[in-house]
Amino acid sequence: MNNNQEAPPAILTIAGSDSGGGAGIQADLKTFMAHGTYGLSVITAITAQNTQTVLSASRVEPKMVAQQIHAVMDDIDVKAAKTGMLADAQIINAVCDAWQQTIQSKGPIPLVVDPVMVATSGTRLLDEQALDTLRKRLLPLALVVTPNLREAEAILDMAPNSIDSVEAMSRAAREISVRFNTAFTVVKGGHLESEMVIDVVYERAADHVELVTNRRVNTSNTHGTGCTLSAAIAANLGMRQGVADAVRRGISYVNEAMQTGYQVGSGQGPVNHAYALRTMEIAPPTLHTPHPFTQYLKAQTGGLWEQYVQHSFVRQAAAGTLSRQAFIHYLKQDYAFLKHYARATALAAFKSDTLAQVAELVDAMQTCVQESELHVQMCTQWGVSKQEMEDEQESWNNVAYTRYIVDRGMSGDVLELLVAMYPCLLGYGEAALAASADPRSQQADNPFGPWIAAYAGAEFQDAVARGRRVIEDLVRQDMVGGQRLRRLAKTFRDTVDLEVRFWDNALKHN
Repeated sequence: MNNNQEAPPAILTIAGSDSGGGAGIQADLKTFMAHGTYGLSVITAITAQNTQTVLSASRVEPKMVAQQIHAVMDDIDVKAAKTGMLADAQIINAVCDAWQQTIQSKGPIPLVVDPVMVATSGTRLLDEQALDTLRKRLLPLALVVTPNLREAEAILDMAPNSIDSVEAMSRAAREISVRFNTAFTVVKGGHLESEMVIDVVYERAADHVELVTNRRVNTSNTHGTGCTLSAAIAANLGMRQGVADAVRRGISYVNEAMQTGYQVGSGQGPVNHAYALRTMEIAPPTLHTPHPFTQYLKAQTGGLWEQYVQHSFVRQAAAGTLSRQAFIHYLKQDYAFLKHYARATALAAFKSDTLAQVAELVDAMQTCVQESELHVQMCTQWGVSKQEMEDEQESWNNVAYTRYIVDRGMSGDVLELLVAMYPCLLGYGEAALAASADPRSQQADNPFGPWIAAYAGAEFQDAVARGRRVIEDLVRQDMVGGQRLRRLAKTFRDTVDLEVRFWDNALKHN
């Protein structure tokens, strides 16, 4: 059965298998699922290992590695990929050949390269031929490369333990990006002895170094952290996050997975890839609940949402009994409101991390302009000039509402700002659909019919759907819970209350 449920982004790992489950493709697939994405795998090697040791390893034939890549990429729309353990030069060549053939036909796909080449003990896992092939062929294909200290030294042909400070990490990150044309290089600082762990993120285009600092987690359950980080970054990229933000969130995910780790076996255990799933308070979308965060917000208003979308102002407009004075007062105040709403939308675009989000919000600003034009047309028909609308003094309710939204935008992040703006968008859409179901709203002599039809129409309903999708996606990406979720619910309820008061105020002019 096709339930029309939107598929999550498909993310591919090209790596070895860890029979102990803590690293390799097993860690990658767990990480992909924890991020709400669909995991795909190409196996390059099979290991017999547990938490204490690696007993043996067998490479997969390069031809078979290439066939796996083509099988997946020819059928499934892969949004991002990562590489891990690539056993030798032949396999690296096979991966590079297949990848280049794919992007030639499908276009660029974000690739995160975890250059697995040095074991925790310091033993080299790649010979010189393989390392040279990785440098010449694989690294230039990467959007992001994530070496630890020893791997960065190997890539740059430096003596072991020569990267011994944050300054040296920064120089190495820059040299890797410049020499191998990688857009971002993340040199992981977990091997530096210090109370804080500092990861260096270098962006080549801006020639900019960012230091991401976290308190060191006192645990031995660190097996697979490198695999997990590169997988988390790939998952975030597949969800259309900006690269710098994808890296920051990936580092945060690994840090929290380490903090919640548990002992498996007798040796070095894994991180807890599923920690976020255990604490996620907003369930993933389902066929029957496609917008779980939106449903949660409405439920937290304690009936105020229903009072809003079934407001007497809208019901009177649908029946054609609303007074002319009340509606004109509303149009004038809403005209002023829309100016502030458009500015808040611009602020949200400024705070956004991806061009896709910015594009959605630019469309939302255009919707505000179209709404204001509708208000001007209706007032003109009733003898109220545009200049009168411009000169109208804002009511105290309007001032309180618009400044509340701006305050949330200035003090919070983009999600909190969008949640503050959400009741206006979502509520008008719902209220108009309900009002349009009243046959009286469609009668030719109902002067409020065009207003209802504009919000019930396909264009505005499409805007509602786009805005809802942006918010639901952000909540899934951020894995929102705890106090932050409570604050978002309060913000939503506050602005629903202000919407109710907005229409209450208009009815006072009946």
